[in-house]
Amino acid sequence: MPMLVVVSVVFLLSASEVISQCPPSSGIYLTRSNEGTCYPNGSYFWDNTVNAANEAISCVLPGTSLTTGQWVRVADPDDDPVDCNSNSASDPFRCTSVTSPDATISLYLAQSLSATTEGWYKCCLPTDCSTSGTNIIFANIFRFSRDRIIYCC
Repeated sequence: MPMLVVVSVVFLLSASEVISQCPPSSGIYLTRSNEGTCYPNGSYFWDNTVNAANEAISCVLPGTSLTTGQWVRVADPDDDPVDCNSNSASDPFRCTSVTSPDATISLYLAQSLSATTEGWYKCCLPTDCSTSGTNIIFANIFRFSRDRIIYCC
């Protein structure tokens, strides 16, 4: 007879590292509006740390004016852009942008993150992700804890 074992796993990840020079001397980078800290490509962020405009993840390209930059959910078919004005369960984010002197798009949660909306996001600046030669950086936004069911024996 199979036995059902419920295991609760809590991920204790944080942003993997902090860039020592903030902002970096060149290139695209991630920062947090409430910290002033810079993060490298591929950093991880808990959903409960990006749930307000003053806690947003900002993607910045110094010395460039924003044209049409965007955040995109990587796992979506065809890398669909985040709808910054939707505020729905399928697109729970809001965005803010600054056009100059540094192209900046900030992303934060307007409601809770679901299993289908957590994961890898990419930011493209100063143009959208379909433009050849645009600058791209990645961030992983995930739910703080997860429950797993393991079937045993």
